[in-house]
Amino acid sequence: MPKKTHPTIGSFDIGADKPKQVLAEDASRVYVIIYNNGSETVELLSSPHQKAGDGFPIPPGTCYDNEHCQGDYWMISTSGTQNIRIEEDSE
Repeated sequence: MPKKTHPTIGSFDIGADKPKQVLAEDASRVYVIIYNNGSETVELLSSPHQKAGDGFPIPPGTCYDNEHCQGDYWMISTSGTQNIRIEEDSE
């Protein structure tokens, strides 16, 4: 039988000036999906001290998903302000 999860869905505007924390560390998180709803690439970062060009790129109209995702998530836009959507599932 699959684990019962409790989804949370959020929307964030991500700028190009400094990283924004979109998820805090959560030991009960079992899955996350990040959808780039903007028109430019956004990047997933592991630290607030990184900058655009240091992260994992998520092009416009695509998703990033992860089943091993209990740490902090930081993001930055490569240009302008972009909108992202996040679904976070926890036990």
